[in-house]
Amino acid sequence: MSSEASRLRQLRREGGFFFLGPRTRLRLTGADRVRYLNGQVTNDLRRLIPGQAMRALVLTAKGRLCADILVWSEDEALLIDADASLADSLPGRLERYAVADDVNFEILLPDTTLCHAFGPAAAPLAGIRVQRLGVDGVDLLSAPFGLLEASAHDVTLLAIERGLPQWGWELTGEILPQEAGLEQMSVDFHKGCYVGQEVVSRIESVGRVNRHLCGFLGDFDPEKSPSANLLTAAGEKAGWLTRAARHPELDKTVALGYLLARCTETSFSVLDESGACLGRAERSEFPLFS
Repeated sequence: MSSEASRLRQLRREGGFFFLGPRTRLRLTGADRVRYLNGQVTNDLRRLIPGQAMRALVLTAKGRLCADILVWSEDEALLIDADASLADSLPGRLERYAVADDVNFEILLPDTTLCHAFGPAAAPLAGIRVQRLGVDGVDLLSAPFGLLEASAHDVTLLAIERGLPQWGWELTGEILPQEAGLEQMSVDFHKGCYVGQEVVSRIESVGRVNRHLCGFLGDFDPEKSPSANLLTAAGEKAGWLTRAARHPELDKTVALGYLLARCTETSFSVLDESGACLGRAERSEFPLFS
């Protein structure tokens, strides 16, 4: 077994940590902060547990994604954490509906020392409890002593294995929550009104979207596969890939992507943007490796 495969297996079994890198972080204060933000996001912030982050989505009025966020309470404030690429759009979107509300917005400076510990190794550590890799974890102000550090590639592999979408890849302004399976962790269907709620509730009632986030295994170059199209045996477009990486234990490429809901096939040709065939991909259930 390669050293990369051994490290990945240890991270999966025992846990480890990784640096979060630049993030978009906002601090909300004011007497109306909970009531106001609760009207902007898909989850019910009234159910926040001290010391624990809650996943939520910020949507457009048409129910499409503006942001995938984490929220927690701290010192008479709400903290919001999101992808670094949302630094320009998220603050404006959240402030847009604040008219007569007692709520103040502060953009926090980037902190390169922040990290996330996950898995069994994170259990005794103190910090904000949050699942960033599909398992219990904790956000820390600095690197923990004695834990195995996961590389960016390790984190990508673990996320793809577990079907965890990421902003800028699987999550964009064109995606509806149910298309990416976000309703399971990030939506409360009983909380009441918020921006985009009517569309999200209607989809839940109808039970149908046009595409679904899926996992794939195949033999093709992952470096050439972002935005690659998936074609059926009849040559019809069935979907597209979003992110892929070579898996050292499977000796295959693992990938995330979207399949059109009408597609019932499980085996596809992978074509790059020029139409050149990169190989084959098979749909696989999550987790892609266990």
